Amino acid sequence: MRHAVIIFSALALCFGTACSGGFKPEAALSQPAASPTPTPTPTPAPTTTSSPTSSPTAAPTPAPTQTTTLAAGIPAPPSDAQVFAELEHRTGWHVCNSPACSGGSGKGSYWMAQNQTTPSLDGSSMELYNSGEWANALWYQQLGASSGATNFLWDFYFQVDDASSSAAQALEFDSFQSVDGYDYMFGSQCDIAVGKWDVWNEAGGAWEHTSISCGHPEPNVWHHIQWYVQRQTNAKTYTFVTLVVDGTSYSINKTYSARNVGWQDDVGVQYQLDVNASGGGYHEWVDQSVLTIW
Repeated sequence: MRHAVIIFSALALCFGTACSGGFKPEAALSQPAASPTPTPTPTPAPTTTSSPTSSPTAAPTPAPTQTTTLAAGIPAPPSDAQVFAELEHRTGWHVCNSPACSGGSGKGSYWMAQNQTTPSLDGSSMELYNSGEWANALWYQQLGASSGATNFLWDFYFQVDDASSSAAQALEFDSFQSVDGYDYMFGSQCDIAVGKWDVWNEAGGAWEHTSISCGHPEPNVWHHIQWYVQRQTNAKTYTFVTLVVDGTSYSINKTYSARNVGWQDDVGVQYQLDVNASGGGYHEWVDQSVLTIW
């Protein structure tokens, strides 16, 4: 498990054959989990083994009219919300796998490729790959300062391959905001080794398990994730409010303190792939990734 991602508590996730498209529960891996480390300051991407092709960056646009039923615990964004749509298509993704950046061993190889037609939901997904014993690879996108935003709704789909069932230690999904030097890391992860969703305690520098189960995600199936998080301006705290997994809503309501790290104002998202002791490589695809803030 890498730096700052959420360790969710355990509300029972919908698993098994009765839950179409849901994560398949599996026994926790016998290997010990790698120690998580604090989220590092984003740094320019090192040279990787792949040169992804990407489309031009789109500017944030007004929130579209809500046309579908919102999951329980997810509010309707106001009309003046900023929407960063199709994050998987944007230029400017950075990547790192050093222990100081993403935790892990720094071993193996990793790459990203955009504009993948298969698999995809809309004809163009982003593909991520990582390999190496206890290796973590982190991809992050910085979207610019939005210091007035206190509500964050991140909505995306992901899919993993068959190899992930034996090679994946954890899948990390983070959004973040820095304001006046304080880092609000809205980090989360499907902690496959433990079998729980986790959330990130920024001031404590640690993952915390939730009661929500998360075994190996079923491969070759699109999984839909929605995260709603709030920031409390005066208290310099942030609250994980609601997690929605494949249409099932879970109330989290865990609040943590931000940490003064001296960063400039910014907002962004991160995806990280963690490999277990097997060192085997696996792929993750991301599609229809949208961050809405207000």
